[in-house]
Amino acid sequence: MTSTDTTPSPGGLLLPPEEGAKMYLQRVARLALADAPGDPLYSLGQAPHTLTVIHHHAGRCDQSRKRIAEHAANREAWTQLLEAVGFSVRLGRSCGVIGTLETPPTEAGVEQYGEVQDFTEQVTFPAHGVGGLVQKSFGHTGFRGCVVTSSTGQQAASTKTADQGVVSLALHWGLPHHVTIVRS
Repeated sequence: MTSTDTTPSPGGLLLPPEEGAKMYLQRVARLALADAPGDPLYSLGQAPHTLTVIHHHAGRCDQSRKRIAEHAANREAWTQLLEAVGFSVRLGRSCGVIGTLETPPTEAGVEQYGEVQDFTEQVTFPAHGVGGLVQKSFGHTGFRGCVVTSSTGQQAASTKTADQGVVSLALHWGLPHHVTIVRS
């Protein structure tokens, strides 16, 4: 699978890993709204699995009949584009929409790596062919947290626990961040 391949899945579009991508929902929205009318802005919503899409403009949305009509047409187009990749969409604030995309959990295989005293776990995401290492770090005052490194050697976000390190790797690879951890 190349980095431009996409695979339909029961929950919507399944994108391949992309190192450094961070947020899966934003990747899906960027793909879906690439040619959308109205220069949409989107951000992650407060509720899990949600994305808010609004118009990018100065002033109020209800300043003129022309703007109101334009926003209604854009909102309809955005709804169709988001629904085409698996989002369920409802009306947001006056000129936007809120899309919800339920993603299947990302399965992570975790196993001891190297000597036990190295405190390192190897993480693989078998469905995606990527992974990395999570190493517990100790200093003179005791446990300091986990250093997280991708399989290509790039540093991902450091974490307080090993399980958070696994989720950090999923985010680093741009995978759905609801992770099921399977330790062997």
